[in-house]
Amino acid sequence: MAVIAEHLRMSELQRLGASAPLMQLAAGQCIHEALRDSCLGPPFYVYNGADVPEGPTLVPLWDHGSRVCGLRAAEGSLEFIEFSIELPQDFERVAGTEQGFWATRFDFLCECDLSDEVLRDTAGVVGFRFLERYLTAREAFEEQLGSFSAHRAWLQELVAGIDRDAASA
Repeated sequence: MAVIAEHLRMSELQRLGASAPLMQLAAGQCIHEALRDSCLGPPFYVYNGADVPEGPTLVPLWDHGSRVCGLRAAEGSLEFIEFSIELPQDFERVAGTEQGFWATRFDFLCECDLSDEVLRDTAGVVGFRFLERYLTAREAFEEQLGSFSAHRAWLQELVAGIDRDAASA
C-alpha cells in the first residue's frame, strides 16, 4: 500500500472525517497523559523506510513500539489498521469507525490497569461514547478472557457492534 505524503497527512485525516481529538493526537499534541505512550504521533517508521501492507493508501496516525496505527479508505468505507513494521503484510483491521478504534485503544489502556476514573476522563477528552458499554462488557466477560485468542475474539465482536451502532448514529 502506498503511504500518503507526509505533508498531506493531516488534510487527508480531516477529509476522511477524523475527529479533532484524533487529529490532535496524530499531530503530536498530547491531549491526555493516559495517551502519551500509546496514542501519540507523528508517525516515524513509515516515513523513514519501513514497509507497509499492500492495498489502499495508508494515512498513518502514530507508532507504538514497532507497531503502526493508521487509517485508510477501502471500498467506500474506512478501515483502522495496525501492523508491525517487521511483518507489514500481517496487518490487522481493528475497526471500521473511529468509535470502534477507540474501543481497541481503551482495551489497551484498561490492560495497563488505569483506573475507571482516568478511563472516563480520557474518553471524555477524545469523545469515546462507548466507554461504559466497553467497561460493562469487559466486566461481564473478564473471567473468560484468560487466553489471548479468547480476548481477541471478544474484542473483535465488541468492536463490530460498536462500529454498527456508531455508523447508524
